[in-house]
Amino acid sequence: MENAATPWTWYIIRASALVGFLLLYISIFVGTVSGLPGIRRIFLRWRSLNFHCWISAQALFFAAVHALSLLFDKTVHFSIAGILVPFTSVYHPALVALGTISFYLIIALVLTSYSRRFFSYGFWRTLHFSNIFLYIFSIIHAFYLGTDLKVGLLRQIFIFANGFLLMLLLMSLAYRIWTRRKQREILGVIPENFNANLCQSDNSLGQERNRENFRRRI
Repeated sequence: MENAATPWTWYIIRASALVGFLLLYISIFVGTVSGLPGIRRIFLRWRSLNFHCWISAQALFFAAVHALSLLFDKTVHFSIAGILVPFTSVYHPALVALGTISFYLIIALVLTSYSRRFFSYGFWRTLHFSNIFLYIFSIIHAFYLGTDLKVGLLRQIFIFANGFLLMLLLMSLAYRIWTRRKQREILGVIPENFNANLCQSDNSLGQERNRENFRRRI
């Protein structure tokens, strides 16, 4: 297969895929550990979020290069529809579709992250949870279609590194659930009249602070 393909196309397809996934891995890693207790003190929160956005944009660029270079592949003969429309590829339609869906997800995430001052924090946060699907779809797509991940040391590194990051994601999810539960328990102990007065006095200020912090992380 490698000899039948145009050399420069073959190398660009492989290199752009590897670099793009590595950048995506770094982006999700930074976004995950910056929210964990202890670790987030090492990563300055606003700086880590800015870096998270920037590295995601670089991952999008290499994903676009990967998709575009497939059009010049002489072995499979990808069509524009096969690349851009999920489940229409003649080559492993389901696996290629995961790559296509991942591409659209990262476009949406990058665009809304750089323009998030125009969205509410709740909307941006909800959409940002699709990072999990983006990451899982990208893992499956890369693991089963990646030529360099078939055998050897790179395959072992891929499995170990992604297993480690998935563990961190589960830890982050568990910590968020635990934190929200503790907050609800604390609010349940506070007298109702005290809670009402506190909400009336601090609600507008708290919302303004959250909104300001949210917009500052651009």
